[in-house]
Amino acid sequence: MVLEKKRISLDEIEAQSAFELPEREMLLVTVVITNLLNGLDVDVNVTNNKVAVQVCAAVAAISTLVGIGLDCDIQQ
Repeated sequence: MVLEKKRISLDEIEAQSAFELPEREMLLVTVVITNLLNGLDVDVNVTNNKVAVQVCAAVAAISTLVGIGLDCDIQQ
């Protein structure tokens, strides 16, 4: 079975609805770093998912190197 793409007209494009995304600065991501030994946690707010992943990677590296049980969770 071969699928063919159908061209759409300018009228069809204009008839489609568009949704406006919020500005990137408005997308807040919270990184929660928890010390598993005493249950203390720190919330770090960032505006980018990639930064949040990098923070958690750094926390995991520190946890491994120092031997402290740290947990990192990304929340939106």
